[in-house]
Amino acid sequence: MNKQRRKPGGRFSPPFPLKQVLSGRAGSTYFELMIKFIIVITLMATVLSFLSIFTVYLNLNHMCGRIVRVIELDGQISDNVYDVFFRLKEQTGLSPTITIEDVTYCDGQQRIQLRETFTVRLKYNHSFTVFSPSSSPPLQIGIPMEVRITGMSEKYWKLLE
Repeated sequence: MNKQRRKPGGRFSPPFPLKQVLSGRAGSTYFELMIKFIIVITLMATVLSFLSIFTVYLNLNHMCGRIVRVIELDGQISDNVYDVFFRLKEQTGLSPTITIEDVTYCDGQQRIQLRETFTVRLKYNHSFTVFSPSSSPPLQIGIPMEVRITGMSEKYWKLLE
């Protein structure tokens, strides 16, 4: 008979040598797998928590763009602009401060003439929670965010002279 087939590491040997099973190292693979799984889950939770910062910034940018568009179509800073602003605040849950700057009014009623530019600026301080222990207040980092969008009036105001 072929002597290679009879050796302990030969063709018909069991997949795990008996010597390795008896040495106590058989379960170490499971512990390594558990530790790697915990590390991967922790990294995924960290990445997902950082996504909230980008979501807040995108919401702030969307709010500013909508407000600019309302001013462009109305050609003035009216109650309609602030109604849209407060509705967006309720929808997003954010409470930024709004500033309208670099604007030239054509009369005393806050009307913006055709092709005059203006800038809407929203500022918001987002508090990012790093760690939240059960017995003390959470550890938070304040992240200041600011969005500026420049628009141009699309309405012509006929002035009485």
